[in-house]
Amino acid sequence: MWSKLRLLLFELLIVTPIVLMTTWTVSHLGGVDFRKKINNWHPVLMLVGMVFCFFNAAVSFRVLPFETPLKKKIHAAFHIAGSLCVLLGLIAQFSHHQRNGFEHLFTSHSWLGLVTAVCYLLQALISAGVFQDFNPKLNAALRVRFKPLHIVLGTALLIAAGFTIAMGVTEKAFYANLQYGASSQWYLVHGVIATVFIALAATLITLSGGH
Repeated sequence: MWSKLRLLLFELLIVTPIVLMTTWTVSHLGGVDFRKKINNWHPVLMLVGMVFCFFNAAVSFRVLPFETPLKKKIHAAFHIAGSLCVLLGLIAQFSHHQRNGFEHLFTSHSWLGLVTAVCYLLQALISAGVFQDFNPKLNAALRVRFKPLHIVLGTALLIAAGFTIAMGVTEKAFYANLQYGASSQWYLVHGVIATVFIALAATLITLSGGH
């Protein structure tokens, strides 16, 4: 009973920043029109990919009451969905800059975000080749040696994702010309950042016992 309740609370926690970000985007930033506001898809897709999908993938082995083969498939499915969201989120932002003649990659969030996204995609791709059953002849010893590195890199990427999102949301608030304390939008901004870091802490605590 407690494990199911804990899983439900975790899911509610990682969905909250997505709901808050979507609310802010639709209510205050002009919506998500593909032609006029394609850049607004970027934070929403990144939150879905790097928080909902990535965090779920990270804890799947620890919290799901299934046999290991099924857990592996769920873990991989979340990473595939997360990778697609991250790619679409990057495309949305680069397309927005290209359409409006903006310079690419001119902030620390841009660079940290790009490095985090590329490392996440590479980690997912390499791990699929090592841990999934695409190559049954793969030496089992390679999996054993790669697993600790996979966990360390995954944990580092979780932390990097949390800080990158916080930087990105703050940057978006800046470009939205919000005056600090003068708008109710700040409750949504702070809510997104706070719940992302709380979700990150919950994920790291869950992972502390290992897979």
